Amino acid sequence: MFARRGYAATSIGDIAEACDCSKSRLYHYFPSKEAILSDMLTSHVDVLLTKCRHTLYGFSDPEERFRQLTRLFLDVYAVSRDRHVVLLTCLEFLDPEKRKILIAKQRELLAYVRDILLQMRPDLVPDGNLSHVDTMLFFGMINWTYTWYRADGQVSPQDLADRVVQLFVNGYATIDKP
Repeated sequence: MFARRGYAATSIGDIAEACDCSKSRLYHYFPSKEAILSDMLTSHVDVLLTKCRHTLYGFSDPEERFRQLTRLFLDVYAVSRDRHVVLLTCLEFLDPEKRKILIAKQRELLAYVRDILLQMRPDLVPDGNLSHVDTMLFFGMINWTYTWYRADGQVSPQDLADRVVQLFVNGYATIDKP
């Protein structure tokens, strides 16, 4: 409901109806609409962090780690489109303390990617600004796939991830044709 209608336009009654339950039942589990938003976003980011940590420990080569991490992000995004949309568009509606905690978790995800990129390009270590820019360019590339990408289309999430990695690591001029 938050992804389709927006947080402000969605009422507890709308959520209860979508869940096929009463408002009182919903209030039994969540004290407010903001608590639902917080729980949804926290669980989404926590899943990303947990999967990210497990993925990173399985590979030592930086480019392969980057590939596997990109696959992970796009696999999760492919099946959690609505949560991802809400994460990108509704963070401002959280209580400041909860927003601060969630942003810290997002920064941890950014740091994992930044560290891998720096492992691939150690010459950029002295210039922290470029590694930050590159990290944000990467997330800018993948975070908005929800607007056009369909996991059941001609390109699988893994194929899309491999293309993103190849494009990002090698540049557009060298990317293979599909």
